[in-house]
Amino acid sequence: MARQKSDSRPSGFGRIWAEAGPTSRLLAGTVLVIAIGLVGLTPKSVFGTELIWPYAALIAAMGWGRSGLAFRPMIVLMLLGVVQDVTAYAPLGCFGFINLTAFGMSALIHYHFDRDRSPIITTLSPILVYAAGFALVWLFASFNSNHMVQLSPLVSAYAVTYALHIVIAPVFDLGRRAGTMAGTLS
Repeated sequence: MARQKSDSRPSGFGRIWAEAGPTSRLLAGTVLVIAIGLVGLTPKSVFGTELIWPYAALIAAMGWGRSGLAFRPMIVLMLLGVVQDVTAYAPLGCFGFINLTAFGMSALIHYHFDRDRSPIITTLSPILVYAAGFALVWLFASFNSNHMVQLSPLVSAYAVTYALHIVIAPVFDLGRRAGTMAGTLS
């Protein structure tokens, strides 16, 4: 009996995702961030303990930045930032600035150091980018409240955000490598 040659192409959702273009991937990531944000607006406590919620827009900024600078992700991150500002009672523009800073840092790191999508850079760059993003959150919160805010809630949110990043980061891959021509898929 002859063995059939195995097909190395992904099947099911993996095939659909591999064939999706940057616009579809950007839309899917945006929907995921909005869904996480909406769930985050509901009361979140288990047995009287308040749950820590991740900053999904930072995960999106990190993932979209891997593909290089582009206007559509920047526009989406600014709009998500306005929503974050309103829901967190922050001055308008704070979270947009934080999201764009994370996006720019991610694009810079991946453009200069990660043309081949190295696992080391993929693991370490979010740590650096999220640290900068949460430092900005802390600075804006401290400036807005006229005193130094506690770091422990932000450190906890940082850890939860990085843990969620490990799980959902592939959703924010736009399918291009930083430094390649627009329209070419990786």
